[in-house]
Amino acid sequence: MLNLRNHRVLLSAAGALVVAGAGSGIAWSQADRASEPADVLLDAVEHSESTMRDYIDEISARFDEIEATSDAEEQEELATALMADVPDLAEDARAEVLTAKEDAKAVTLPDGGRLDLARDAYVAHMDAWIAEYDQAMVAPAGVVEIEPRVNGTFDKAVAAFGRTELDAGQEARVDELLAD
Repeated sequence: MLNLRNHRVLLSAAGALVVAGAGSGIAWSQADRASEPADVLLDAVEHSESTMRDYIDEISARFDEIEATSDAEEQEELATALMADVPDLAEDARAEVLTAKEDAKAVTLPDGGRLDLARDAYVAHMDAWIAEYDQAMVAPAGVVEIEPRVNGTFDKAVAAFGRTELDAGQEARVDELLAD
């Protein structure tokens, strides 16, 4: 017993080295995976999709607040405030989607490959949203109805990603990111 106590520091130090070595191996493999073109592209898609969803959620929540109010004067005030805020909300979302678009386009992929075609389809979806934001900045009342092009480009992007050859984790991520 006494002998183990004297070696506790040595065993702790050895254990720490083993854990640190394993941890750095995990971090190294994750860093390596994160640099794969498909993962970098999916990071850009995730950035774009979360921005689009945040925008829709904000607008929807504000409409819900208007509809939940029974006082006509308060409804008018809330609607006026929403219309005043839409241009800024759209401008912020537009900037984020433009950044995600630049990130997506910066990914090096073989021209004409399935992943390249999926990226092109998704960039077209980003462009449709950018046009939607541009319109909302000049005509805020237009947020009531999203242009059909937005949904059409989304469907094409989903189909294009469905034709790619991704690993199981990437496919699951695409499914989660591009769920309706």
